Amino acid sequence: MPVWQVALVLNLTLAVGLALGYAAWGRRAEALDREFGDARVQVERLERERAACAAGARAGEQQWEGRGVVRAIYPQLLVITHEEIRGLLPARTTSFRAAPPALRESIRVGDPIRFSLRGTVADDAALVALERW
Repeated sequence: MPVWQVALVLNLTLAVGLALGYAAWGRRAEALDREFGDARVQVERLERERAACAAGARAGEQQWEGRGVVRAIYPQLLVITHEEIRGLLPARTTSFRAAPPALRESIRVGDPIRFSLRGTVADDAALVALERW
């Protein structure tokens, strides 16, 4: 076999081996990226639970912070158009269980506010603090 054919076969073998290696590495990198994302979500959830417990919440409750604009005030509900609340809700208009009357008295419809929610899930979240900003 001539030398040029040997060199060609070796180069092709090397190229195929590198391509397969990169393909396998890419799949593993994607799996590690997904695993890292899942771990990050879990750490954020645990940090919210820790913060909620430090603020006097029951076990299993989490606390979220958000910013938004008051759209309506009802005796038992406060309707807020808010930015994304990380780990809880995307940006949208949501009604939350009303804050204590003392907190509600200081705000009006149209006021920009910062607020804290506490609960276990989105349906259970209640306003525990709010302030104008």
